[in-house]
Amino acid sequence: MTLPHTAATPAGADHTFQVDLRGLVDLLSHHLYSSPRVYLRELLQNAADALTARHSLQPDAPAGAFGIRLYADGALVRVEDDGVGLTEADVHAFLATIGRSSKRAEQIAEQRGDFIGQFGIGLLSCFLVADEIHVISLSARTPDAAVVEWRGRGDGSYTIRNLPASARPRAGTTVTLTPRADAGEWTGPARVHALARHFGSLLRHP
Repeated sequence: MTLPHTAATPAGADHTFQVDLRGLVDLLSHHLYSSPRVYLRELLQNAADALTARHSLQPDAPAGAFGIRLYADGALVRVEDDGVGLTEADVHAFLATIGRSSKRAEQIAEQRGDFIGQFGIGLLSCFLVADEIHVISLSARTPDAAVVEWRGRGDGSYTIRNLPASARPRAGTTVTLTPRADAGEWTGPARVHALARHFGSLLRHP
C-alpha cells in the first residue's frame, strides 16, 4: 500500500533529529558505558585535553604551572583545571551541541593526536550520577573574555550567562556536579579518590 504525501511534508524533505536527552543518557548507560564511574574518567579527560591546548597556546609556561584539581565531600563533586577554557561561543558549540568535539583541530591541528576526550558526548556521562552539570569557564585564548556559566539539565534544557571576573580569576574550567541520592556509590569521597587515582594515573598532567 502506498501512503499519500501531504502538502506540509513534501517527498524528499530534510528534517532534523529531535534528541530525547534522557533517553540518550539511558542508552549510553546500558550500551556504551560499563558503569556510572566513567563520569569521572570523562571529566578528567576533558580537563587533560584543556591542559594540552593551554600548553600549545603557552609552550614556554614552566612545568607544573597548569594542573587539575578534584574536590568531593559527598554533597558535590568538582573538577577544576587550568586549561585553555571556553568562550561563550565555545560553550554553545561544544556543551550545547550533542556529539560536537572540542578538539579545536583547526587551531592546533598538529597536536590533534594528543587529545583523548570529547567534550560533547563525554560530558553526557555526568548525567549518570547527577541531574545538573554546572560549568564555569574563562578562556585563555581570547583577551578580555567574559567568565561564562553554563547549567545543563537532564531534561535537555540549559542556561548560559556571564559572571563577574571574580567568579573565575584564572583561565580554565570548573565542572561541578550535585549527585543524585542514588549515585552515592560513585560520588562519595573515598570512591572519587580511588577513581581519580586510577584514571589519573593514565594522564600526563598532574
